[in-house]
Amino acid sequence: MGDIKLNNLKKKEHKDARTCPHCGANVLSEVCQYCGTYIGEVATADLSAEYPMIECKSARIDTWRVILPAIIAACCIGIPLYKALPIFTLDKELMGIDAEFFGQVKAFEMSTIIPFLLIGAIAFLIMCKGIYRWLAVRIFGVELRGTVYGYMDDRVAYNGVNGQVIKILVQTKEGKRFVMLPLETTTMKYVINSTVNVKIYKNYAAIVKEKVNW
Repeated sequence: MGDIKLNNLKKKEHKDARTCPHCGANVLSEVCQYCGTYIGEVATADLSAEYPMIECKSARIDTWRVILPAIIAACCIGIPLYKALPIFTLDKELMGIDAEFFGQVKAFEMSTIIPFLLIGAIAFLIMCKGIYRWLAVRIFGVELRGTVYGYMDDRVAYNGVNGQVIKILVQTKEGKRFVMLPLETTTMKYVINSTVNVKIYKNYAAIVKEKVNW
């Protein structure tokens, strides 16, 4: 876990500590750290975390990170090259084409397809980065079981609505940590105080399904 990016390394005390209605203890977050009762009186973003935070990037295979870039790369690289291939493989002497004219045609074809090839190359790199994140987490990631503490708005908006960042409390070798993971959706998919499995590698993470032992 040494490669994981941490913020708020020093434990901060919340100025307005609240009292748990169940056990009466002073609590600093959405869930009582003593009895597990959900408090949730203030927004997650307004709280000072009682444990260090691990700010992660999503490592899911999704439409925007992998599928759409793959389609753009295929169209912007494959189609222009397919259309230009006859020009570059044409035997000018056999066809009786003037060498100078043939060179002009090649130059025109190159000037036409280069912008598409650049766009395709960028889309291909985005796709590769998304696949790398997914593979790295699946192969090298550490799977931890955690408790969902709350949500806060992401900086990224979808159709004008902020996405949600889930806050998960996990137990690591270095102690308890809060994992902050963008869900890349406006929906709060997981119930507060429920348990989820999260797999982490460096600053990449993904919520994974629990393995079933037969």
